Amino acid sequence: MAHDAGSATSLAVEQRDVARTRILHAARVVLAERGLDATVDDVAAAAGVSRRTVFRHFATRDRLFAAAIGEGVRRYAQQIPPAPDGDDLRAWLLDLLVVTHRLNARNGRIYWELAVLAPDDLSDELAEAAAERRASRRRFAVAVTSRIWQARGGPGEPPSWLVDAVSVHLSGFSTQSLAGDFGRTPDEVAAVSAQVIEAALAAALAAAR
Repeated sequence: MAHDAGSATSLAVEQRDVARTRILHAARVVLAERGLDATVDDVAAAAGVSRRTVFRHFATRDRLFAAAIGEGVRRYAQQIPPAPDGDDLRAWLLDLLVVTHRLNARNGRIYWELAVLAPDDLSDELAEAAAERRASRRRFAVAVTSRIWQARGGPGEPPSWLVDAVSVHLSGFSTQSLAGDFGRTPDEVAAVSAQVIEAALAAALAAAR
């Protein structure tokens, strides 16, 4: 009996985890499409569960959305290709930019909203998720800039303007602008961004020597 009770408990935990995963995935999809206009009913429909089931896992709409945003940020970081050893990182930079702009294109509306809304316009949970997203983006831009700067023999820390330039070309705003206004694919945006970053890096290195 004890064994049966333990098996039943394990199954219940597994089913709960599966339901939570489905809900979070559905929330990310809905947030990408509708941003903060999304509702719990939208998420429940996308997940194929009831509204009541959603609230069994997440006490409030904003807690659900904050969890989905946080998971999206972590999944984003996990998909970025690590930098190889060596001094020629051109191929890696292009690969990184392709992955980044493809991810940006899929992240959709919620990430533009989080980038432009002030913390006072958000609940505490969503403001915290937005802060996590911003901090992650800053770390990403600094890490990429520092790696390509060091690989090309740049002295000390890279200049802040170069970090800013790299950050712009890693951002979803570059993806959205070139895709929306010029009909570029994420891969085409990545190719443009790689050229601009390479030119900025060369200019920064020349100024530092």
